[in-house]
Amino acid sequence: MRNHLLRLLHIIGMINAHTGKVLSVLIVFMTLILTYEVVLRYGFNAPTKWAHEITCSIFAAYSVLGGGYALFLNQHIRSDVIYARFSERGKAICDLIAFPLLFMLLILIFMQGFKMALSSTLARETTVTMFRSLLYPVKICIPLAALLMLLQTLALAIRNFWLVIKREELK
Repeated sequence: MRNHLLRLLHIIGMINAHTGKVLSVLIVFMTLILTYEVVLRYGFNAPTKWAHEITCSIFAAYSVLGGGYALFLNQHIRSDVIYARFSERGKAICDLIAFPLLFMLLILIFMQGFKMALSSTLARETTVTMFRSLLYPVKICIPLAALLMLLQTLALAIRNFWLVIKREELK
């Protein structure tokens, strides 16, 4: 059983790790677009119609899809005033108490995000600006992000449950 759990945890971790690496490339791409826009706007007085909108879309995707990666790295914000004083087992117990709420929230975000993304995709929704860029790819990122966070939350819950029950880390 331990080996099966370790394999599942490894797969979930690798999915979120690879997602994080892809997202880091998006930041570079976004920076290049913004640099191009600044040079055209201020150097040649010829701003683009698309750069701002595309970078906003990239940043939106980056922001929501990075949640699973941040959870994978244990980098989410939490109030550590009391939490930091607990033992590893005590932290695991606190996390297990909080996980049902997080699961419910993520399932709700996934379901509502899926409805919104489906509606947007079927309508081939675009922005209302002059550029009229596609909006539905960004909306598809919402349920995908919730799914990535759900998987990583499941992995953390399994690790914490193992620590509480077996009194050892699952490595």
